[in-house]
Amino acid sequence: MITLADTINTAIIGKGLMIGGGFIGPGIGMGLVGGSYLQAVGRNPEASKFLGQALVFVAIIELYALLAFASIFIVK
Repeated sequence: MITLADTINTAIIGKGLMIGGGFIGPGIGMGLVGGSYLQAVGRNPEASKFLGQALVFVAIIELYALLAFASIFIVK
């Protein structure tokens, strides 16, 4: 007799939860960085020269999302 626990692959469910949880933080971080940059430019248009620095912060935040994505290939 085959039970429900035998048919569900828990590794796939675990990897899905890991990716979902791993993308929540970077998503919030990118939203905060982008929102703060737009507020700064809205208050002071000369602050648009800091776009390069904002993009560096976004790239650092994106690194954590890529690490969460790459970790699903490491976990068995």
